[in-house]
Amino acid sequence: MVIIPRPIDPKEIRRIRKELGITQEELAEKAGVTQAYIAKLEAGKVDPRLSTFNRILQALLECKKAQLRAKDVMSSPVISVKPYESVENVIRIMNDHNISQIPVIAGNKIVGSVTERTLVRQSLEYEDIYDRKVMEVMEEPFPIVNEDEDLEVVKYLLEEHPAVLVQDREGRIKGIITRVDIFRIGKGRE
Repeated sequence: MVIIPRPIDPKEIRRIRKELGITQEELAEKAGVTQAYIAKLEAGKVDPRLSTFNRILQALLECKKAQLRAKDVMSSPVISVKPYESVENVIRIMNDHNISQIPVIAGNKIVGSVTERTLVRQSLEYEDIYDRKVMEVMEEPFPIVNEDEDLEVVKYLLEEHPAVLVQDREGRIKGIITRVDIFRIGKGRE
């Protein structure tokens, strides 16, 4: 069930449809009505039944979700650490920011990652885990996608990785997406 904070005037359908970049015909097909009906609705020449209007709104919402990109759900700025920092500092940063994974960056290059899981595993190997350097315990870097990457690709990557980094067109890291970010989508973040 979709909760709409304010009533939508049927004439606003045109504006929303255009923002999504879909045609009247595409919307009509997704909503199970005719293209002519959408045209009349947008022109204010028809007063839709509530059930029909809800189907049209649901179709628009599905189009919106289908168009979500990495930049729409990423968290920014990215909190990161350097390879020569102590693990103790990494743990403090993760606790302070309530995060469970963190990329390792040397200069402008992503060189690794540290996760809670990494730290637990490494603590079994090293008794002095807090005194170790990040580069001694880090794992492979998180995958990187462009900011315009489709959210479905990001979801696929998150099946195997705890996070995905997002870069802009110039190759600068601008954000990070974790599994939690995907669940926030349904809570009004779109």
